[in-house]
Amino acid sequence: MTYQLLPELSPEQFAALKADIAERGVLVPVEVDELGQVLDGHHRLRAWRELRAEGVRLPQYPRVVRRFPDEDSKIAHALRLNLSRRHLDPKDRSALVAGLRRRRWSHRRIAELLGVSHATVARDLAVGTDVPPAHVEGADGKRYQPTRLEPPSSIVVQTQRDEHRALEALGQLGDAAPPRTIDLRRAEARARETRLATSVAPDGSSTTGPSWRIDCADIRHFDLPERSVDLMLTDPPYTNEALPFFSDLGAFCARVLRPGRLLVCYVGKLALPEEIQRLSEHLHYVWSGAVFQPGRHTSIRVHRFRAAFRQVLFFSAGPYQPRGWVQDTILSTKVPAKDLHPWQQALEPFSRLVENCSSPGEVICDPFVGSGTTGVAALRAGRRFIGCDIDPRAVSTAVERLGAESEKPGA
Repeated sequence: MTYQLLPELSPEQFAALKADIAERGVLVPVEVDELGQVLDGHHRLRAWRELRAEGVRLPQYPRVVRRFPDEDSKIAHALRLNLSRRHLDPKDRSALVAGLRRRRWSHRRIAELLGVSHATVARDLAVGTDVPPAHVEGADGKRYQPTRLEPPSSIVVQTQRDEHRALEALGQLGDAAPPRTIDLRRAEARARETRLATSVAPDGSSTTGPSWRIDCADIRHFDLPERSVDLMLTDPPYTNEALPFFSDLGAFCARVLRPGRLLVCYVGKLALPEEIQRLSEHLHYVWSGAVFQPGRHTSIRVHRFRAAFRQVLFFSAGPYQPRGWVQDTILSTKVPAKDLHPWQQALEPFSRLVENCSSPGEVICDPFVGSGTTGVAALRAGRRFIGCDIDPRAVSTAVERLGAESEKPGA
């Protein structure tokens, strides 16, 4: 399906557009749908590609990835964008009106989209033969589609790589995509939450390396010997639906941690009281800490706070038995890459926590292994690692990452 519904630019108009892009780059984003099909920006994209082929150095063009509830919504959106920049002569308008009528659009709906009167639409159709369809998609609340279309789900990106990430996220979200503009990282996090909510049962696989093991398992069925772990370091999901996992995490730690050893746990702030309450069902509260990271901070709109640090909780299995000094504040110099997992954390704070809270040769565990950041930190610090995750895709990423880490010289 092509969404270039208006006439092509004349050679003179296209040459002027191309010259402007050669001088200033593409300023207006190229818009694509969830399948990667261009909705708006056909001429800008053609000019950009021709200039690049001619050897002109141009930056990547800005992009917007949108997901619409139906085909008519895409057409209406593409037309609105084009009509805001181009003036149709009567002949072109008549052709467009006829095309929309063939799609079973009502006179009123066509008129509202094009910004003309109902009588103008009727006159344009009278030029040819307006054969009324069996039914039209109008706005009477019964058989007709409403005139007011659902707004699209949109992600604004700047590179082709991020465009592919946006397409993947919207494809995974499907109808769960929010009908508004959403940040790419947030879209990927939502997509992961959707995958977890609809994922098949973990496959039960277990992969081992020289000093590590990762299972594809649910924390509630992750079978480890009692009192076999020296440090639990993890970053569980913080959604409301995931809050019961904090009770499961507490019970798991009470069983497998050595007496007096620590659970160090990243947590969310909005549900912090309940997270503490659930962990306290089985563990002893010890302390709280913070990880400060550079870059853009999260805006908590419900309370109008800007979150500039990651909250970390320290709990112990039984009464805490200090073995050395632990720094409760970590200043990270790296921004999480998020290239392996939507919730991926920066490696540097995890490395500091491993070194602060354990000794060489000890066993580090992460039952929400994600992309394997805890495992990499453990191996680099000379510890052994064991972890699990319910998502087979995350497990595959973590296994590959730890395998590569094990093959490094001196590992």
